[in-house]
Formats: sequence, C-alpha cells, structure tokens
Amino acid sequence: MIRRLLAHSYLILLPTQTTSSFIFLPRHHLLIRSTMPAAHRRSARLKGQSPSSSFSALPQKRSTSSDNNNDYSSMKVVELKDMLKKRGLPVSGIKSDLIERLTTSADCSIAAAADKPKRVKEATAKSTTSSSKKKSSSTEESYCLPRTREHQLPSFTVIGVDEAGRGPLAGPVVAAAAIVPTNIAGIIDSKKITKEEERERLYELLIASPDIRYAVAVVSAKRIDEINILQATLEGMRMAVEGVMGVRTVTNGDNVASAERMEVSYIVTGGVDDDDDVATAKATTTDNTSSYYALIDGNKIPKEMPCESESMTKGDGREYSIGAASILAKVTRDRLMHQYDKMYPEYNLSQHKGYPTAAHMSAVGKFGASPIHRRTFAPLKHWEFDKNGKIIGDKKS
Repeated sequence: MIRRLLAHSYLILLPTQTTSSFIFLPRHHLLIRSTMPAAHRRSARLKGQSPSSSFSALPQKRSTSSDNNNDYSSMKVVELKDMLKKRGLPVSGIKSDLIERLTTSADCSIAAAADKPKRVKEATAKSTTSSSKKKSSSTEESYCLPRTREHQLPSFTVIGVDEAGRGPLAGPVVAAAAIVPTNIAGIIDSKKITKEEERERLYELLIASPDIRYAVAVVSAKRIDEINILQATLEGMRMAVEGVMGVRTVTNGDNVASAERMEVSYIVTGGVDDDDDVATAKATTTDNTSSYYALIDGNKIPKEMPCESESMTKGDGREYSIGAASILAKVTRDRLMHQYDKMYPEYNLSQHKGYPTAAHMSAVGKFGASPIHRRTFAPLKHWEFDKNGKIIGDKKS
C-alpha cells in the first residue's frame, strides 16, 4: 500500500512545534516551493528530490492576466502574429511587442463591459438580437486597438485624428478628431470593418460613450478642387482638432453634417453632455492648449496645428484613438453619400460612395458630372463640361 502511494504521490512532512505528520499528495496537483526553514526542509526530504526541494501544495488557480502573459510567452512568434491578424491588429515588432498588443487588446472588452451606459445599451440592442442568431464577425469580438502611444504621453490629453474619402471622384473628404476615454470592444481601423451596419453600431457606441469629445470636418469637392486633395485633407484635420479643443466653433449654430449644407467646409462637434452647448462645455476645458497632443494618421502634420502633434503611418490600425476617429469620419461621410444619392440618384452613390467603380464611371460618361464631383480628379480633369455638367469633349492641351 505504501509503495503504491509513493509511486503516484508526493510524501510531505508538515512539522509543528510538538509533533510531525505526513501527508500524501497526488502528483498532478500544482506544487509551489516552500519557504520553511532549512532544518525543516532537511527533515522533509522527499524520495527522489534534493534536500532543498521541499514543497507545499495549493489547489489549481484560475488564470489571471499575468497567467495569460505566460501563455502568450510560450507561443511562437508566428502564432502570435496569426492571432493579431485575426484581430485586425498590427503584426510588426519583436515578440514582447506582440504580447503587449495582444494583452492590451484583450483588456479592452473588460473595460467596455464593466460600465456600459444606458445609451450604449440602447444603441447595441438591435445588434445584440441579431448576434444571437449568428456568430459575431471578427470586428464584434472582444478586443480593440491598443493605446500604446497614448500611454507614453500621460501628461497630455490625446486626440486621435483620421480622415475618410481621399480617393473618391465625388463627395467631400471628411476628417475627424476624437478624445475617447472609454475602451470599446471592436474599435479597429474602419477600413477593416467591411460591414456598414457594424461601422454604424460602433459609431453609436462611440458618440454615446462617457466623456467623449469629438469633431468632424467636412471639406467639399469645391474646396478640394481649389487647393488639391492633400491640402484639403490636412485642412480638415486641423479644423477637426480645433473643434475638439474649442478653438473653432460651429457656424451659425448648425451642428449637423448634411448634404443640404452649401459651405465650402464646416465642422460638427459632439460629446461632453449632449444637453449642453457643446462648444461652451469644451471651451471650459481648453484654457491650456498645451495639455493636448494630437496623433495623426499618415506621414504629414497639418500646418498651424493648435497643439503638439505627431504623424503615425498606418496609425488607424495601430492606435485606439486614431481608429476611433477613423470610424467617426467614415460613418459621417457614408451618411452624407446616402443623402447625396437621393439628390443625384443617377450615379448610385449609396452603392460605391463616390469611388471610381466601373458603374460610376459609366454613369459619369452618360450623365456628366454633378456639383459634388471633383473636376481635378482623373479622368474628369481631362474633359470639358458645360454649365450643366455634361461632357462636351476633351480638354485641349
């Protein structure tokens, strides 16, 4: 009997002041090195173990975040990169960078689920119903982009900045700037969220999240043709940051992005408390503009920025606040294109959002250019139009 126990168990001495007792512990239990004095360790010599290898036993523990880190550490780099790809996260960097990115993104859903406001619950009610019938897509899973650079700037209020609509032949370019304190699961680069309804869902979650501040700048096709698309994009980014900081306010009290608006460019702001005057509420927090820091997607920084700024190549896929701004910009522009589609139905703008698809190019060839088409973009820049936008021939060189 004793031999059988020793074959499958550890023999452990538990000394007291007056007596000693032995217990048999199954080998599959988690064993942790004891801190008992050397004299007791010598007395507790185990069969097949060194004199200094006495153990005490604890039951198995549930894994914690540090345990998760240990799990990631045991994985190969190619496995870590595969997990990051599935989450729509960057795969660059050394192994420790990949582990940090996975750990940070995993924590995102925990923070988001811990304190979800009533408005957010209402905004997600519809998507929750549909997800019970079908497995959620990758963007609906419990992760989001990390705040790597933001955490390196603890003394600043970080503003994420991104744009949507640089490439289309029609419609405005839209830039967004956002301060988003709350982690929301699913916030990644908007270009990787292929379903429009999913972008809409995340947009509603963002604008309903606690203490968010955001601004969206709409720069028209007319302005794009005046100063070129790069300068129009940078101008929109600067306008959006100024809107978040309260440096720039909405025009004529009109705080809605609409296809009916005829301005060359304008901003829309939101956040804080929607029942208050947003511009006034923001102005009370922007006395010191040096406390802000803008993280801008791309490789260029707009001129005359109202705060410290840095560009971040592919930032919309690397940094949480930029990813959030990308969703705000994309959804705002898509909504505008749906409105323009009702004004110019012959172009089917709701389908392609103004991008140069074959169907769009065919419609331009048949109907000419609308007022929201960018005349400086190829192939439109090679054509002559009459006052109604009809093509009357090629431009003379």
